[in-house]
Amino acid sequence: MKRALIAAGFVLTALSLPAHAAAPKFTGTCPTGITVKSNGSGTVKINGKKAKVKTLSANAWEASANGVRIDIARDAGGLMLSYTGKGGANGICEVTSASAGGAASASAAGTPSQDEQACLAATSRETNNGDVSVLSTETSEANNTVYIGVGPQRAKWKCLVKNGKVAEVESMGN
Repeated sequence: MKRALIAAGFVLTALSLPAHAAAPKFTGTCPTGITVKSNGSGTVKINGKKAKVKTLSANAWEASANGVRIDIARDAGGLMLSYTGKGGANGICEVTSASAGGAASASAAGTPSQDEQACLAATSRETNNGDVSVLSTETSEANNTVYIGVGPQRAKWKCLVKNGKVAEVESMGN
């Protein structure tokens, strides 16, 4: 009986997720000369090479090619990109153009700061959940603290970050 319930839960979860929600159309640049482009139909290229794309949720994707991983997340504030490169290099990417479904620009009102974007991407990756939003931010000299809500219940997560580089992500729950 227990196995049947677990299997039924898995099937319902699988049915509630989109079969293959493609990342929106965008172009971005990342530090160290990394370029990333999505055609909005499932193809993402990193430095001109077709990337392997993993759909994490209806609003989060992970693209990998040439030893570089690009984390793509979309929320009400727009599209956010972060990267992890060779040797553990990481940071925030700039969205240089995007379709209506993922438009984001640094000057747009309500767009998360560089530190908030880094924490949204890191928390989405850590929780494997694209439904993330900034609850609050506290600044300090050492690290800034960004509190992130995850999922429909907005489970609270804490992220320590400075200049777009995440030091730690941890759950504030039990």
